Amino acid sequence: MRNPSSVRVRGPLEPFAAGFAAELGRVGYSPVAASFQLQLMAHASRWLEANGLDAGALSAGTVGRFLAARRAAGYTNYLSGRAMAPLLGYLRGLGAAPAAPPLKGPKTPAEVLLELLRRVPGA
Repeated sequence: MRNPSSVRVRGPLEPFAAGFAAELGRVGYSPVAASFQLQLMAHASRWLEANGLDAGALSAGTVGRFLAARRAAGYTNYLSGRAMAPLLGYLRGLGAAPAAPPLKGPKTPAEVLLELLRRVPGA
């Protein structure tokens, strides 16, 4: 079984690694799952450093470029925004990464109706 504390994070995300590991344990991640998340964090941190970026650069576009680079490097796991969600949520909660972009489109039936009415000429 993997031990999350054995994963070494270097680069701009290093200051957040211990807190992220603790948060993963607090919310119920198994040691193996936490280790995989920390390995993803370590890779993201190395990538950020290689590109001269810090945690504050982790916008949706930057995350997309990181995941594309991960795929191009031959990684077969943890290749989606969903895989990055725990790390991004943690960093956003600390104010270290940009807030998530607002969801597009209406959310409730009333908002759907209002949107349709706005499109009707003369309404």
